[in-house]
Amino acid sequence: MRIKIEDGVRQFIRELPEKDRRVIGEHIERLVDHPNAMGNIKKLHTRKPRWRMHISLKYTLFYYVDSDTVWIDNIMTTEQAHKKYGKI
Repeated sequence: MRIKIEDGVRQFIRELPEKDRRVIGEHIERLVDHPNAMGNIKKLHTRKPRWRMHISLKYTLFYYVDSDTVWIDNIMTTEQAHKKYGKI
């Protein structure tokens, strides 16, 4: 699997403290081998298959898998995600 990260996600991550960037990077790396099989990942009920991943109880990452690529298209704090999408 390849990982593609949208520019807005990259910018969000760049602005975080070093420790948070490292932890998020470690979680993203795990998606290469198991994009839908880790305990903190949940498949969302949407028109096309999408997943969300909680990272360290602080961030929520949203992505989808297309062929051999994991597309990371959104990240926000878990609090922002709950406000925007409700309890996921």
